[in-house]
Amino acid sequence: MQQILPTWIEDVDPLDIYPDDPRPAPIGRPWVMVNMIASLDGATAVNGLSADLGGPADRAVFRAVRASCDWIVVASGTATAESYGPPKQTEAVVESRLRTGRSAVPRLAIVTASGAVDPTIPAFAHAADPTVDDLGPDQRRPLVITGEQADPERLAALNAEIVRLPMTRPQPGAVLDELHRRGAQVVLCEGGPTWNGQMVQAGLVDEICVSISPILAGGTSSRIVAGAEQAVPIQMRLSRLLSEDGLLFARYTRV
Repeated sequence: MQQILPTWIEDVDPLDIYPDDPRPAPIGRPWVMVNMIASLDGATAVNGLSADLGGPADRAVFRAVRASCDWIVVASGTATAESYGPPKQTEAVVESRLRTGRSAVPRLAIVTASGAVDPTIPAFAHAADPTVDDLGPDQRRPLVITGEQADPERLAALNAEIVRLPMTRPQPGAVLDELHRRGAQVVLCEGGPTWNGQMVQAGLVDEICVSISPILAGGTSSRIVAGAEQAVPIQMRLSRLLSEDGLLFARYTRV
């Protein structure tokens, strides 16, 4: 993989650079990353899934970005559509995480207003299996963050730790408060676009990592950020640009 900016480097390993990027936590909350992939025409999915937009290079950057956080946050719709599982770590990723003072494995948090999360996705199914990835029970078991309207029966069907926030729908600031209370310094949001829109609307995005796929997808897929009630321009600065197999990997930080 080549680094184009800020300086040209012929061969770089994303795992050698992303985890070492400075991410100073703002006062009272964690640093917030967003990681998404999009086609040249802005689609975030093909036939409802993001996998067809990427490839080996995108997966390498994906692993490096995940190696840089304490918690991964995803909305319930994306967790179900993408069949989320517990975060998997290679030996190299674990070494990188430990070297930079993080736990061996990030925790997964799923945000839902209704509690309508598929209880059969691997994130829950594998939480009951102590042989999967040799993870401890606290690392396998996802955290489900919801509000007062969530269906109790649906929540009871999930093999997860449940947090009910004292509000109708879980709001971005309250979700970050809960993770900050649990010691999070860096939180990675992986969508979907509507949850990203809520994070942007609340002014809580400090960094965005965008993988740009050399595909014209067409269709009606959402943008990286969707559903914000009003335009909230946030100026970002390009801090790094990588390239491999026709994909571009841009890291932007808030000005």
